[in-house]
Amino acid sequence: MTVKVVVKHGNDPAALAYEAIARVFIDQVQGKKVLLKPNVGRNSPAGTGVCTHPEVIRGLIRFFQEKQAKTIYVGDGPLFGVDEWEAMASSGIKQVCEETGAICVNLDEFSQLEIDISQGIVVDRLKFTSLVKEVDLIVSVPVMKTHMYTGVTLSVKNMKGCLYKKEKTKLHRIFKEPPDKSKGLTLDYGIADMASVLLPDYAVIDGITCMEGFGPSVGTPVNLNVVLASRDPVACDLVAVKLMGMDWEDIPHLNLIRERQNKPLISEIDVEPADFMKYGKLFAKASLSNLKVVYPKINIVEKGSCSACSAAMMAFLKTHGDKFKDWEEFTLLAGKDLQQEDLRKKCYLIGNCTANLAKKNNLTFCKGCPPVGSSILSFINVSKNE
Repeated sequence: MTVKVVVKHGNDPAALAYEAIARVFIDQVQGKKVLLKPNVGRNSPAGTGVCTHPEVIRGLIRFFQEKQAKTIYVGDGPLFGVDEWEAMASSGIKQVCEETGAICVNLDEFSQLEIDISQGIVVDRLKFTSLVKEVDLIVSVPVMKTHMYTGVTLSVKNMKGCLYKKEKTKLHRIFKEPPDKSKGLTLDYGIADMASVLLPDYAVIDGITCMEGFGPSVGTPVNLNVVLASRDPVACDLVAVKLMGMDWEDIPHLNLIRERQNKPLISEIDVEPADFMKYGKLFAKASLSNLKVVYPKINIVEKGSCSACSAAMMAFLKTHGDKFKDWEEFTLLAGKDLQQEDLRKKCYLIGNCTANLAKKNNLTFCKGCPPVGSSILSFINVSKNE
């Protein structure tokens, strides 16, 4: 059975989002509750490729208001250390909600809902915000971005923001070996486990200002001026992957979900328009191996670090990495699961989660949750001279 994915291109994000969802929407939502789940886990202004474009949200709100939805929630759960209300305000989404009458929410302010994963491979239960079961329909509205660990972050991975508070770090802290490394890392299997109990009803991907390179937060903005929509989030993500110049085989978590849930191949997806690839671009990929090429003197070891600390280190490298060209090779260590054997001759402990390891070894660490780039730079310079 074919699945439709619509790709709209133009200069009016609100109109593109409205037209895209209108082409694929078939449900009855009159008198019902809808959750629009954008990507706003970080504090960043609109148009940077970090957060969902506020005008895309405006177009979706208008669509569901015309469909006479009873309540339209718009919200995300923040990364650890991020004030979600500040993130919503800086992204412009809070203002759009105020102007349209939609309800702007912080998903972490709802109660906790624990869901068992009966056929989980690397995780058997996860804690979510209870709002996911209180609404009648969920629309995932991510930004089209590359990702350091999963290749891309699109509508399926965007649902990770629905995990409750610190549960968002759980999928990064699973120490089981994946059953088949050729099919993906443990994180990929964890995302597939999450998707087995929570997939959005619709996907609307914001490709207005995307991000390539060291995504999901410190890459380079890319303007495609497209919006994608589908009833099938995996199909929508696969088409986005193609627009980014990648092969769907390169994104393990999508392939694992496709296999486990009988999702379609690219050949089984009906894309409108048929010549949609004219809107695409070859995105620079994000990976730790690429990072080593760009910054050969700097190694990174992360064990149990949250996305906020990972993003802080990526931001530090992007801003200050070129200052270490003449240094001896050194390592940045981050995360609460670091072990004694991770310490090496020239290393620097980054973030509050390394405090215990630092204390045990009479070392100093760069304070912050997460620390900002200037603090990391100052800490390294001071520590080098001690």
